[in-house]
Amino acid sequence: MARRPKAEGTEDRREQIIDAALRVFARKGFARATNKDIAREAGITPGLIYYYFADKEALLQAVIESRSPLRLFAQLEPAQWDAPPPEFLHAILCQALNIIESEQVISLIRTVLSELLHGEEIPLLPRLFLPRIIDVLQRYLRLQRERGALHAEVEPEAVAQVLLSAMMGLVMRRQVLRDDSVLRYSHEELVALVLKTVLPGLLLPSR
Repeated sequence: MARRPKAEGTEDRREQIIDAALRVFARKGFARATNKDIAREAGITPGLIYYYFADKEALLQAVIESRSPLRLFAQLEPAQWDAPPPEFLHAILCQALNIIESEQVISLIRTVLSELLHGEEIPLLPRLFLPRIIDVLQRYLRLQRERGALHAEVEPEAVAQVLLSAMMGLVMRRQVLRDDSVLRYSHEELVALVLKTVLPGLLLPSR
């Protein structure tokens, strides 16, 4: 287990290392990046990284947990679970797009995609990222179905899969293919387009 120093500023130092790791992973890719590269980027000695993180995989996990949309889904407030589907989905999908399409996260996505296409294995990604977002979405949808906000025949997992796939497809078209037909939309407009298509089949008529 990684040890942590007890000096003041421990959390600031950890955040500094995570930010440096994000920049290095985005620039060099996960496979080629080393802890020495990350330490140089952070302006610290390589040994200090091991006070906070066991290895490079633990650093990637911290990046995914704290610098990706995963944090939005991991930190939902009770009031958010109670929000009606149009309000909840619009808010969280817009926030997720704002994070995903930030410069550093997009650079990381492009680099990781290149690695995956060239046969590199990044085992943390399938375990940490998409399944956990789908799980939160389907739990929210199941709750709303139980409360009578959605049709009884709605399948929460299937809807969560469709929503996530639609958003990821749009991001790939915008940021990898540079498709002008979707680049012209704002985040608000993109989310509105997706929900305009999906929500009518989910919601019960207003009483």
